[in-house]
Amino acid sequence: MKSQGNVRFGLSRREILASVGAASVLSFSNAGFAANPTAPKADYVFSEGSAAQLAAVKRVIITDFVCAFQLDGSVRNDNATRVGNLTLRGGNANEVAASMVWRDPDVAVMQEIANAGLAALKADFEARGIEVLDESVLASQPAYASIIAAARLNDLGDYTILNITEDSAKGDIVNNVSNGMAKIVSAKGLIPYNHSVFEGGKCCYAYSNSFPSSKLYYVPGFEIDLAKALDAVVVKAWQFVNFTQVAAGVNQEGWAGGVGGAVVTFDATAKSVVRIREEKTRLSFRLPTSTNRTRNTPALVPPKDGDVVVSLGRPMLIGADYYSIENVGATGRQAVAASLGGVQHFNFGATLKSPDVYKVDVAQRMSAVLDGLVAAALGR
Repeated sequence: MKSQGNVRFGLSRREILASVGAASVLSFSNAGFAANPTAPKADYVFSEGSAAQLAAVKRVIITDFVCAFQLDGSVRNDNATRVGNLTLRGGNANEVAASMVWRDPDVAVMQEIANAGLAALKADFEARGIEVLDESVLASQPAYASIIAAARLNDLGDYTILNITEDSAKGDIVNNVSNGMAKIVSAKGLIPYNHSVFEGGKCCYAYSNSFPSSKLYYVPGFEIDLAKALDAVVVKAWQFVNFTQVAAGVNQEGWAGGVGGAVVTFDATAKSVVRIREEKTRLSFRLPTSTNRTRNTPALVPPKDGDVVVSLGRPMLIGADYYSIENVGATGRQAVAASLGGVQHFNFGATLKSPDVYKVDVAQRMSAVLDGLVAAALGR
């Protein structure tokens, strides 16, 4: 089955229990986007500092330009009975999960988008009379070597990023939102690196299976040393490109101990809407005059990986017709677990239909976002 738009699938618990074979038909495909109702209303917002701090900027060095392309999205739900913070029926609640995966992502297209983004960012600064140092000067800088040693990411690597779907990290992480995978793509000529998790922004931090360097805490200080050595403001850019929206529900009618028993119905919907993600997408500026060499902010606040940090305030819509969507089927283990009363899974897959069109459209919107971020950051 293929679809270009919304897809809804449903099945009752009675149908699921009919046989393990019946359970195997419960995975389907699709993807999309639901706007975050808690997102800031402004187009661009400061999570740290202000434009006044950048009024005298004459020269910058871009040390990090990363595009994080979402590879999957998922959601879980249940029909537990809750009153406030009290769960009255949780242990025997029925659970449902829906997920969507980008099938065979085109890395070459991602790389071209990242390269175009860096060129656009340089042009934005130069158009405002600001000199942009060539990234080649970084190779001879000891402070830059320290940054890379402490926080390096693998270009074109897959990383887990908390809440890459649509929910913001504000205090507690909600139970029905999982971590998501993203392809980390650095613009040509730069080595991608993480921000210090001690500066907040755990929602935007790229996780791997290995432990981070013990030097990560000192990355802000290394960036200050680099800014002083080059007499330039250190600029970092992160662009998050999302494409999924998945939803799942479970409903129970009747009482398990009553006449006829209970009928539990599961459903899932999905579609694909490509957009540049709000809050995570940002420019961060580290000043030569900064005294914030080490920081320890709460892990779940917006990223504060600079003296001035300006973020996209609401998603930049790109389009909804870039992927074809199909039923990829439940895994055998998922089907067996569902037939025995376990979590009911709906799986969706998406394939990029026209990479060239996608590349052009994403690059154009990214250029617009970068121009807006620079204008907001500099106040001009």
